[in-house]
Amino acid sequence: MVLYHSPDASLTFDSHSETLLLSYSATGLSVSFGQAYQLALEEMLAQNIGKLLLDLKRNAPPTDDLEELFAPLSEVTARQPAQPLFIAALVSEGQYQYQIGNSLASSTLPPDQVEFNYFTSRRDATQWLSEN
Repeated sequence: MVLYHSPDASLTFDSHSETLLLSYSATGLSVSFGQAYQLALEEMLAQNIGKLLLDLKRNAPPTDDLEELFAPLSEVTARQPAQPLFIAALVSEGQYQYQIGNSLASSTLPPDQVEFNYFTSRRDATQWLSEN
């Protein structure tokens, strides 16, 4: 089921895996991505959906933009802190290396009730989500 669609982003719900999928095809995190991402987070809480796959691999945003993914998480989860959320970000190999290499230096972390992981393989990302 399609929940949001723009030229840069689309948000769908897969009822079989009970997972939201946010696909992004622009080269930077634009307003349309922000809107789709915010909608995804709010749908997760409103519909009690615990899994989100962020597909940023095709046109991964600049590395600094990825750190901006945690701010909306904090805002949304502050309203309902008890619900655990699992978010898998599918990124390019270069993005993955950057994020893993800089994870210790990052001052922005996801909220405690959010498990946020980076993957370069869609299969690995969906496997991780299915296990949680």
